[in-house]
Amino acid sequence: MNWNLKKIKFCLYAGILSLVTPLSSQAQSKSKNSFGLGVNGGLGYAFIQGDSYQKYMDTTKSENSFHFNKGVHAYALISLGKKSDLQVGVGFQQIGFARKQSGLTFKNYTYPGIGIGRIEDLSNTTKEITYNYRFNYLHLPLQLNTYVGRSGDFKWVYQFSAGITPQILLNHSLVANTNPGFTIDGEDQFKIDSTGFNARRFALNMQVGFTIEYRESKNKVYFIQPLLGIYPIGVTNHSRAAYPVFASVAVGVLFSNLPN
Repeated sequence: MNWNLKKIKFCLYAGILSLVTPLSSQAQSKSKNSFGLGVNGGLGYAFIQGDSYQKYMDTTKSENSFHFNKGVHAYALISLGKKSDLQVGVGFQQIGFARKQSGLTFKNYTYPGIGIGRIEDLSNTTKEITYNYRFNYLHLPLQLNTYVGRSGDFKWVYQFSAGITPQILLNHSLVANTNPGFTIDGEDQFKIDSTGFNARRFALNMQVGFTIEYRESKNKVYFIQPLLGIYPIGVTNHSRAAYPVFASVAVGVLFSNLPN
């Protein structure tokens, strides 16, 4: 595993350990239990290991790029005391990463399954292909939200957030997109049968960030939740091990009977 990945994992471990200190000794709850819905979006990247993968990528001359992740979830918040809530949920989450081929010219290699596997176009058109590796999961977030402050009018609440998320793989896919104005055999998108990765059935990520809540009424709270996360165990097998990292922002609404 490369040094950059080790440093990222160390920082996330340290952040989670510092935030997941029990704070439930206070007797009075800051809020009652609540439930809600949320959606999220963000950017995904991955550190990839494996000689066979690297040799293949050398032939296609592709570079690491970012993938747009997305998800939708149902949440429940369980009060643990005056200073903390346990956030649990279930939903769908797409995590991914991408590689990009730029400056393609005649006879350059592409991923197998795209045309004949080489560029046949002799024109001066800019030729780029982005390969989006997508891993779709049943997502089971488990997170502690720790109170750090609120506004004077009690409308806004600010919290640190940290947790882990077990995931069950639903499917994974590779979708290649050409840049606007460039097509191969008249097509600008290719859904490829094999990603070249042997994805694990179960995955786990760790995340840290913060949560901002806005109390609109006694029974309704809106929230925004920016997070940074990493998969400490590869989501694929060791011969081509992928360790995704991500930055995401979730927004949603919670319903509860909050005290006045």
